[in-house]
Order: sequence, then structure tokens, then C-alpha cells
Amino acid sequence: MNVPPNLADALRQWIRKAEHDLEAANRIMVIEQDCPFDAVCFHCQQACEKYVKCLLTFLGIEAPRTHNLRLLFALIPADLGFPVPVDILAELNPYAVEVRYGDDWIEPRLADAHRALQTSAQVRTFVRDRMPPEVLVRNPVSPNENAR
Repeated sequence: MNVPPNLADALRQWIRKAEHDLEAANRIMVIEQDCPFDAVCFHCQQACEKYVKCLLTFLGIEAPRTHNLRLLFALIPADLGFPVPVDILAELNPYAVEVRYGDDWIEPRLADAHRALQTSAQVRTFVRDRMPPEVLVRNPVSPNENAR
């Protein structure tokens, strides 16, 4: 598939940044004692947001400046068969902002972190499978098999 250079650069940037978030989430997850699950969930939300924005950009749909995955999901054409139900994707929304502020504190648990990692892995696979090979980063993140 031949992608215009400007579009290819934008897609590469979205993918690169999403991969960085997933790498951070996976590295944090291996912390044995007092693992900061809020940080894992935050990076998973960020990765999903960036991957969805990458998909929208690829489809020629302008991605709004929002962290709200429910709003972004609504822009994805239904016929694409996005694998993650909107309610599951939207479970990550609080981790975008709320976990960073003490007045509305969310303290995720191990199960929450696992679910966030699973959701982000599904989003990652779906989006990457639809991207032209020339925009994919060379060293994709694979979930850490030693993570709890």
C-alpha cells in the first residue's frame, strides 16, 4: 500500500508514541513489590488513545483533542468490526486524568492492570493489522511474559 509521506509520518508518530506507552506499562508491571498499578493503567489508556487516533488518521477522520475513548470510538466506522466493546474501552477513561489528581483518586488493583493490558493489546493488534507495513515501527512491543 502506498501512503502519502505526510500521512505515513503522522501514522508512524502515533504508533511510536503508543508503543512507548505500552513499553512503559509492561515494564512497570514487573515491579514485584508495591507495583504502581495506576501508572500501568494510565499508560494503557494512553496507548489505546494513540492507537485509536492513529486508526482515525489512517481512515481520514480527524481525531479530536480528547482523552475520552468513548468519543473516539464513536468515530470509528462500525463496519470495521473494532474488537473491543465501547464499554470495555471506556473503562480506561478514568485513568487518563482522574488517577493524577488526589481529589478523585482511583487506586487500581492487579486485576485492573491486567484488564487494561489486555484491552490495550487487543487495540494494538487490531490497529497494527490495518496499517501499511511501511508505517509500523521496527521493534513492536510484546507483552512481558514474566509480568504477574
